[in-house]
This record gives sequence, C-alpha cells and structure tokens, in this order.
Amino acid sequence: MTTTFKQYIFSFDTIKGLVLTLSLALPMILGVKYNAYPQGFAFALGTLFTFLPNTDGSNRHRFWGILSALVLCLLIVAGSHFFRQVSYILFLIYFCFAVFAVAMISVFGFRGAMVAFSGQMAIVMSFALLKTKLGIVDQLTYISLGGLWYLFLAWASHYIFQNKNAALNLADCIESTADFLKLKYQLFWNTNEDNLKLEQELLKLQVKINSQHELLRELLYKKRRNEGQSNKTNRLLLIFLEMLDVYELSLAVGSESERVAEIFTEKHQDRTVPLKNLSAQSIVHLYALADALKNGTELLIMEEDRAFELACENEIRTYVDDVKLPQAREGALLIRNLLDYKSKQWQKISLAKRVYANIIDGADIRLKRKDRNLFITSQDYSLKTIKANLSFKSNVFRHALRVTVAMLIGLAAGRFFEHQNAYWILLSIGVILRPNFGLTKQRAIHRIFGTIGGAGVAILIVYLTKNTFIYGLLAVPATFIGFTFLQKNYRIAATFITLAIILFYATLVDNTLIIIGYRVVDTLIGGLISFFAIYFFWPSWEGHSIKDSISDSLTAISAYLKQIDRIYHSKEAPDTTYRLARKKAFIDTGNLMAAFQRLTEEPKSQQDHVSQVYGIVVLNQTFLNAAAALGTYIQNHETTPASRAYETMMAHILDNLQNVSEILNQGEIQTDHDTSETEVATEELENKYRLLESERAEELEKGQTTISAEMRNKLQEGKLITDQLKWLYSLSESMKQLVVHLKD
Repeated sequence: MTTTFKQYIFSFDTIKGLVLTLSLALPMILGVKYNAYPQGFAFALGTLFTFLPNTDGSNRHRFWGILSALVLCLLIVAGSHFFRQVSYILFLIYFCFAVFAVAMISVFGFRGAMVAFSGQMAIVMSFALLKTKLGIVDQLTYISLGGLWYLFLAWASHYIFQNKNAALNLADCIESTADFLKLKYQLFWNTNEDNLKLEQELLKLQVKINSQHELLRELLYKKRRNEGQSNKTNRLLLIFLEMLDVYELSLAVGSESERVAEIFTEKHQDRTVPLKNLSAQSIVHLYALADALKNGTELLIMEEDRAFELACENEIRTYVDDVKLPQAREGALLIRNLLDYKSKQWQKISLAKRVYANIIDGADIRLKRKDRNLFITSQDYSLKTIKANLSFKSNVFRHALRVTVAMLIGLAAGRFFEHQNAYWILLSIGVILRPNFGLTKQRAIHRIFGTIGGAGVAILIVYLTKNTFIYGLLAVPATFIGFTFLQKNYRIAATFITLAIILFYATLVDNTLIIIGYRVVDTLIGGLISFFAIYFFWPSWEGHSIKDSISDSLTAISAYLKQIDRIYHSKEAPDTTYRLARKKAFIDTGNLMAAFQRLTEEPKSQQDHVSQVYGIVVLNQTFLNAAAALGTYIQNHETTPASRAYETMMAHILDNLQNVSEILNQGEIQTDHDTSETEVATEELENKYRLLESERAEELEKGQTTISAEMRNKLQEGKLITDQLKWLYSLSESMKQLVVHLKD
C-alpha cells in the first residue's frame, strides 16, 4: 500500500491535479472571501481552459498546446459576447460555426483534440460568464491571467518533475511489457484453460504498449535532442531501446506451443522446466525494474546470467540421451530455438537493469543515430490537414457536424426548461459525445453514475453540516481527486468533480438541493442527446472502415517482411530502415486491434461479419509474430545464403498479402502466383533439411557424437526457416480465404 501511495503521489496526473486545484480553488475561495467572485470565477476558467492540453509529451508541444488553447478560448468568449450583443439569430449562427470549427481541430491528433475540448468548454462556459455581470474586457483579462498563471505553473512543475515523469512512463511501459510476457507465458504453457480470454487480453495490451512506445519516443528522443546527452536521459533511452527489443522477442515466441505440447508429453515434461523458469524469471525481473524506476530504489543485479541457460542445455542433452537421435532432433532443435529467444531476452533485461544501476554508462552507439527523429510520429499542423478532412469521408468532419447538431438540441432543451444552469446540458454533451459509439456509451454511463454518486454525497454533506465554510473546505480535495483521476478513471473523476462543483455553488446560494437536482437532470438530458446523436447523426460505424485498418496493417507487415528478407540477404545488422518498418508494423497492427475493439462495443446490428473480422485480426497478429520470429532469428544467428526455394516462398507469401489487399480494395485478385511452384519450393526446403539430417547421421555413424557449432547452426536454420516460411504461407492463405467475406 505504501508503494502504491508513493506512485500515486508522484505521478504526472497527481502533479497536474495539484497544480490545477491550486489554480482553480484559490481564486474561487479568495473571490468569495473578498466579495470578488466574478473575477475569481473568470480567473479559474482561464486555468481550466489551459489545463486540458497539458498532456504528456515534449515541452515544446505542451507549451504551444496550452497557449493555443488559451488564445482560442479568448477568441470564443469575445465572439460569443459580441454576437449576443448584436442579435440572438447571429449568435446562433456563430454558435454553430464555433462548435463545428472547434471540433475540426481534433484532426491534429490527441493534443489537438484536447485543444478542441478546451474550445468546447469556452463555448459552454460563455453562458456561465453571463451570470457574473462582469464586463467583457474584465472577463478576457482575468481569463488571460488565469491561463498564463497555469501555463507558468505547468512549465515549472514539468521542469521540476520531467525526469521523474519520463521514468514513470518508462516504468509503466516496462510493467505492461511484463504483463504481456506473463500472458504469453500462460498461453504458451497452457497454464489457463480460458485461452480465448487470454488472447483478447493480449490484443488489448498490445494496443496499450504501442501507445506507450509512441509517448516514450516523443519524451526521450526529443528530450535528448533538446537537452543534449545527459547521463540520465541516455540511461532512460537505452533502457527503452532494450524494451523495444524485448517486446519484439516476445512476439517471436508463441507458434511453437502446440508442437512443444505434442513432443514433450508427460514423460518428458521435466525437460522444459528450466526453460519455463527462465521465462518466469524474465517476467519477475521486468517487474522489479519497473518498481525500481517508479520508486527510485536500488536494484539488485542478476549474477546468475548463465545458470538457467546451462540448466536448459543440460535438459536438452538429457532429452537427446533418453529419446536418441534422429527421433530427438526436432524436439531438441525446438527447445534450442526457444532457448535462443529467451536467452537473448534475458540478456536485454539484464542489460536494462545494469543501465539502471549505472553499471553501464548508457552511451550506446544506437543512441547516436542522427535519424532518431524519424521514429517520432510527427503531426502536420497546416490548414491542408483540415481541408483534406472537409468531406463526409472524414470521421472528424462527421463528428463535428454531429456535435454541432447535438449542441443545438441541447441549447434548445435548456431554453425549454428555463432553469438557471441550463448550460450544464451543453457541458454534459461536450464531455460525453465522443467520435465513436463505444466511447460515447462508456462516457455516458460513467458521467451519469458519477454525477448521481457525487450528488448523493453532496446531499449527505449538505444535510449533515449546513455550513458554507465546510462546503468550501471539502470542495478543494474533491477538485484535486476529480482532476487527478480524469485520465485514469472517468467515473471517479465525474463523481468528485460533480461533488466539487455542487459544494462551490453551495457556498454562494441557499437552494443547494435544487441545484443538485438540476445537475442530475441536466446530465441525464445531455446523456440522452449524446446517445441519440451518435446513433442517428452521421454515425461512424467501425464496420464500414475496418477494411482500411486491415489494409494498412497488411501493407505495414509486408514492408516489415521485406526488410527481414533484405537483412537475410545482406547479413547486415538491423538499420534505421528496418527499425522504422518494424515500428510501423507494430503500430498499424495495434491500430487494427483497437479498431476491432471499437467494433465489438457497437450495437449488434452494426457488427457485420464480426467473426470473420476477429479471425483476420488474430491471423494478422499471428503473422506479425511469425515474421518477428524470423527476423529475430536472422538478427542473432549466422545464416547461409538465401536459396532459390527460399526466394520463391518469400515472393509467394508477399503475393498473398498483396492479394488480400486487392480483394479488400478492388474486390478481386489482380496478381497471382503458381501454387505448384510453392509446393516445389516447400519440398526443396524440406529436402535440404533432410540432407543435413543425413549428413549428421553419417557423422554419428563415424563416432562423432559431439555436434559441431557449424552443423548445429545449419540444422537449426534449416528447421526454423523452413517451418517459419511454411507457417507464414499458410497464414497468408487463410487470410485470403477469410477476407473474401468482407469484400462486399
């Protein structure tokens, strides 16, 4: 509990929540105390508007995101005041334009979406500013002061805690990687009968890990570029690079599970125990590294690096002695391949721990790549991006229209009910209505239950105390908790934010129970309007665009496989081109899995061919894993020149991937290959391996019981390359069969 509490206290979300609470609560309290509530309220709004774009990322992006949000909100408040003074009709036109234009800003990625959300809040809170009777110049002045004050506090807090923030994000990534290895362990060794549930958890976790990798690239690569090669930054970056390799190695293991279960039956299960232990210890040490990074504690360094490997080698020899060659060869090679992957993974984890302990300087040659900025996903902030999305083909455009209509309905509902805080309906719509159905449904549920929960606690406090001083005192920690959990758990956030708002109002007005009732009713109305809008107004059903996600993933995986093929021919170490292709394959496959998750959250009536889509998603991920296994083997072993049979198989696998994309996009196969050539190539690869077996058999007949390193490598390569190529071809053929059902 102490560790969890420390991690919570020093998390970036907690620091942001504390900064915002000070910026919100103090001006409100001082405003009430010194009879200057309108000024305090406007100042607090300035901090609220600039809080939302303060998301994880580089200092430069955070600064410009916060400043852009402040300028946008000032323009919106000024425009709202001006058009209200002219006529209500013109204000309605301006209202629609502002809502639509602000929503379109979300085309600029997550930070752009947060700036857009700030703009929406400014539109909504312009109604609240009407009640303050504060002049427009004073409104803009105090909002500016609040925004600039928060910008300063955000910069100062980030400057102080930026290293801790980077370390915490890296720790979260390492912990997720350990979770991923743990699930892979359970699936591989069949420790849990509910494999389907584990596979679904695995897919979700990969989406999360890909997002963490993207954030860390921005945090660490840009931090190193801007601040130079500090030892701390180098160490964190080197640990991150090792985690990328650990993740790729974890993807490379999995397809051998069934063969291991078939070969190492109950009689020979003991032979796999050291390998299981090595896998388990890797997971344990990853968790230990994550905990050390989170808590800033010392870390014991592994001294038993070779112990598990030697135990595995002994078990392989014992298995060969028991079963005898040649019957034992497949099992021995299978375990040796797995041992190679796990040993390499162990080395990566060991290196990461030594870097953390500062045994290694961290000045690794990989950190000196001039092209590291290529690995940071850049965002085009030009107007061309908005122009390109001004059509019904764009989900952002349809969402902008949807939000505009929903806000108009909410505005009409507020005028119809004619109570004092009708803008709360608009606030609920702005918070609940998201671009996709699943997230909107989740937000609505969390918002409604959170509001009811917060209102219930507020009623209890009001009933028991009836003291405005206590209301104000309790509102401060409620604000802190609410905004701290805004990104982590929206239901908790909604509960405490609702409680804080009601308590703040309770310090100003007497009819608190009526305010609570309005708050609940307005949230329910806003939730209903949001549901209605997401379902009926230009809905963006995932089933209509899932084919694009599949196609993007296939294209990225094809490019990754081509890079694997290239290094197999060149025998060179992986370079920037290879790593970029690997990154894109991981990200686009993760995007496909995220798209499928959204599909499953939509109404059943909109889930066309969901079983086929799931099959393709699983095949896609399995194919990526198999490609990673091939790439990892090639990187870490000496290999022979590519044979003609290898060339044929690789070409036909790539043809199949191209065929899947052609079926999705054109409805039919445009290019094809002769399957008889595939059969011949497969036979040639198998014959080549059989010749190696025969050669080894002759050595044994001559009394050469100790196998040479060269012969072992040839046998291992022949077995793995042949099996992986056959497996990749089989997976690509299965994808062709499944994707036919999605072409209509």
